[in-house]
Amino acid sequence: MNLKRGVVGVRESVPQVSTFAECLVWLGYRRVPPGPLLAADDGATTLFTSVAAPAWRRFLTGHPRPEPGGAVVLQWVLNTSRLAHLPPASPPSVQRTVGAVWTGRRPYQEALGDVLDALRRAGVPPGELTFLIRAEPQDGPPVTAALRGLGVPPGSIARGPRPPDAPQRMEPELGPCLTVRRRSRDVVFGHCDGHCPCGCHLSVAHIQFVERRRTAGRVTPLRRPLFEVIVSEHALTHPAAPDGPPVRGGRRTPVPPLLSRLTAGIADLLALAGAAAGPSPLFLADLSSAVSLLLGEGMAPGPRGGPYVLRRLIRMIGTELAVHGLPPALLTSVIATTEFAYRAPLGFPELSASSWVHMARERDAFLRALVRGRTLLLRSGALSERPGEAARQLTRLWSERGVPLALSLRWCREAGVEPSLPHLALAGNPDVAHAEPAVTVRPAPPRPAADPWT
Repeated sequence: MNLKRGVVGVRESVPQVSTFAECLVWLGYRRVPPGPLLAADDGATTLFTSVAAPAWRRFLTGHPRPEPGGAVVLQWVLNTSRLAHLPPASPPSVQRTVGAVWTGRRPYQEALGDVLDALRRAGVPPGELTFLIRAEPQDGPPVTAALRGLGVPPGSIARGPRPPDAPQRMEPELGPCLTVRRRSRDVVFGHCDGHCPCGCHLSVAHIQFVERRRTAGRVTPLRRPLFEVIVSEHALTHPAAPDGPPVRGGRRTPVPPLLSRLTAGIADLLALAGAAAGPSPLFLADLSSAVSLLLGEGMAPGPRGGPYVLRRLIRMIGTELAVHGLPPALLTSVIATTEFAYRAPLGFPELSASSWVHMARERDAFLRALVRGRTLLLRSGALSERPGEAARQLTRLWSERGVPLALSLRWCREAGVEPSLPHLALAGNPDVAHAEPAVTVRPAPPRPAADPWT
C-alpha cells in the first residue's frame, strides 16, 4: 500500500493535518517523505513506526549526519491501545501524525511562533489552547517569557507533570518540554464522567527544546540543540469544547471525525444484519481501519510480531459480532465497508486479491476455532456442578484454543451455567491458592430460532 497517497486524499475531507504540515514547509522546514508503517528491524523496540520511539527523532534529523535547519513529515502511525471500548475523544488506533524538528540553536519565541501560526492556519485558534510546561527550574522562565511574548495570557500557562500521552523520551532533564492542549467537548479517559475534574484536555502538540544529552549516566550540553514538535491529527480535527463540563451520552452520540464516515457505514451494515442493539459501530470502525491499513501493507495474519497483531485485530471484530449474536463471518462485510467508507476517501488503492485471501483464511480459521471450542465446552461433563470446573474449562479454551472469554461466557449462560467471575479471574494462575466457589446452575433459556454456530 502506498501510504503517501493518503496525504492527497485528506485535503478533501480532513484538511487540518496537511494544512499544518504545509504551513511548516512554507515557514522553512524541508519536506521529508513518510517512512514505512512497520518499524525497521535494526534494533527497533516497537512493531510499528512510533513517534515515541527514539528512532523517530533520528529519522527526521538525518542521523548519523544531521542536516541543519528544519524538517517535517506527515506520517501514518498505528497504535493498538484501543483494545476495549474507550470514550470517543480517545485517539483512534490509526491516524496521521506531523513530526517536525529544527536542528541548530533557535530562539524559543521564534520556534513556538511557527507552531502557533501553523495551528491557527489549521483551524485551531490560539485562544482555545492552554500550555503545560515541564522543565528544570532554570529552563521554565525562558519558555514562559516566550509564550508571553507571543500574546499568551498568564492564565493559559501552567506547570505540571508529564501527560500520559507524551513520549517518554521527552524528559525535562534534557531540555524544557511543553504540551499544548485544548479542551474536549467529550470525555477523553475511561474514568471520566459529566463532572470530570481533569477537564478532559486533548494534547494537540508535544514540544521539546533538546539542549542536553545523557551519556554514560552524565548529562552534558549538546553542541547542536534541537527543537521538536509532534502534532496528532485527532487533536486537530476533534471539535472544541463549548462552555461547560464535558458530557457523556445524552442525545448526541459523539464520534471522532476521523471515523465518522466509516462508523456510519458500519452502523448501516449492522442494521441490515438485524442487529437492533449491541455491537459498537465505533469500536468496529476503529478495529477495521487498523486491519485495512495492515492488509494494505501486504501483511498476512500470523503467530508472532506484526502479523499476530493483525490476527488479534481481525478476531476482535469477529468476537464483537459473535458476542452480540451476529455471525462472525460478517467481519468480511465489515472490512468491505472499510474499502469504500475509509480507504477510498483517503485516496488509498483497493485491497489486493491476496489481501482478501488472507482475510478469508483467517476468518475461516477463527470460525473453526469457535465451532470446535463450543463443542468442547458443551460436551457431557464439561459444565458439571463441580466447583470451579466451568471456570477451568473457559480458561483452557481461551489459552489453548483461542476462544474469546466473553463468547465462552455467553455459551455458558445459554446453557444455564453462571461461573463465578472471581474464580474465573484466578483460574489461569496455578500459583494462587483460593477456595473454589460453587457454580450456579440456572434453567437453560429457550434456544434461539437461528443459531449462527450451526
